Amino acid sequence: MAAGYLLNGTLIVMAMIVIYFLRHPRLSKSESWQATLTPLSSIIGSGFLIMAPLLASVVGPLSPLAVVAIVILAYSIGTVIRFNILHVEPRMLEGSLCAITHKIEMIGNIALCMAYMVAVAFYLSLLSSFLLNYLEIQNLFAERMLTSSIIAFIAVVGYIKGLGGLEKLEAVSMTIQLAIVGALLLGLFVYGLNFMNSDEALELNYQEREWTTQLRIMAGALLVVQGFETSRFLGTKYSPEVRVITMRRAQIISGVLYVLAVVALLPVVQHLDLMNVKLANIVHVTGLVAVVLPVMLIAAAIMSQFSAAVADTGGAGGLMYQNSGSRFSTEISYVAISIAAIVLVWSTDLLHIITLASQAFAIYYFLQAVLALNFCYHDCEPGKRMTIWMRILFLTLAVLLLAVVFFAIPAE
Repeated sequence: MAAGYLLNGTLIVMAMIVIYFLRHPRLSKSESWQATLTPLSSIIGSGFLIMAPLLASVVGPLSPLAVVAIVILAYSIGTVIRFNILHVEPRMLEGSLCAITHKIEMIGNIALCMAYMVAVAFYLSLLSSFLLNYLEIQNLFAERMLTSSIIAFIAVVGYIKGLGGLEKLEAVSMTIQLAIVGALLLGLFVYGLNFMNSDEALELNYQEREWTTQLRIMAGALLVVQGFETSRFLGTKYSPEVRVITMRRAQIISGVLYVLAVVALLPVVQHLDLMNVKLANIVHVTGLVAVVLPVMLIAAAIMSQFSAAVADTGGAGGLMYQNSGSRFSTEISYVAISIAAIVLVWSTDLLHIITLASQAFAIYYFLQAVLALNFCYHDCEPGKRMTIWMRILFLTLAVLLLAVVFFAIPAE
């Protein structure tokens, strides 16, 4: 009993330490950290809690290897985006790219903009559903009203305060979320040590599937770690060099957190019904680790969806501004994206169209790889040709992402 009180107290102190560190002026006022928050929010916001049970339900004890493969693939795709930020984007602004390159970029941006609209509506619908279910309120009208109100709040902040205002929302929500993630990982580490020292064997009640089906589901799980591309559309505030550095940092931080979480959650995940995983059940089962964790994770689940929606609103606004040739300001773009998301909330069952959003993200990544390849062959200056290894990487990723578009089973 005393050990339980000590662990609960330690986790609370851990969360407070992380909050203090993240809110320290030296970090919170840093341009570099601000530019890191948007991609970081989007990457870990939408799938952090679900990744472990998702992979456990597909490949069981091989989940750690699966998440490492997914993180490496996502980082490789990030390499393509970073290449395009440094090389394609400046030439795009100059208007000196060939017509094919410009068309590839435009088609990809249209697909991504549609995906962002759906993603914002989906994240906040999930937030509203989870919060109202926790309060034992099951009312579709109330859920849609709450979702619309949150979207409208984000739109107002974006319109009045611009990108800086959205970043402040992200900073608050991500501070809370990362503090809870830190406490969760500490608690899981202690629980895992006790588990390894016991005679209990790890038993995951996952469904055996064909290896091809496992690969298709894991390809869909790639879209769970989507979000790093938002750095591409922060050019109104940050230089290409800053966006490249901070996107890489966001991917490394989120990748480490995903891997640690999947490994540490395995002893807990075995107590879930992996054939019917629900967010509320994941939160509830963490009570096995520490009594305080379910309450903390409720806040984390809410903040994760909120921060992901804010990040994608910011990315979508920058994307619309870029695609319109600066005819629409980013502030107006935030409002337009929000209105479209509200229309989706009231007119569509979002669980059905999230599949389309997943495919749209995959199409965008595929087109970014094609864009980089096309740039290497048609737009590079003669003395600055990319190495053969870079071209092989871009071609390999293009083929893999095309396979994801047609064969992946979206990780909803």
